[in-house]
Amino acid sequence: MKITLLILKLLFLGALFIISNHELYLKEAADRETFFGLYYDWIRSLVNQGFDVTTYVIKFEWLPDVNQTYAKIGE
Repeated sequence: MKITLLILKLLFLGALFIISNHELYLKEAADRETFFGLYYDWIRSLVNQGFDVTTYVIKFEWLPDVNQTYAKIGE
């Protein structure tokens, strides 16, 4: 539940930043269309960057080269 609220707050805050940075007046149809285009591009960018980070983390080598626990026992 907390993660859902955090995601919703992030999306809402992003929408407010888009509206304020581009000085959009959402009662006008042209501004609403501009907003939805910018918001969609922002969401797509978030998803693509999340995908890039996830693939980097998955491909990262997490295990050490030598198991240090067994190396100390053998000494």
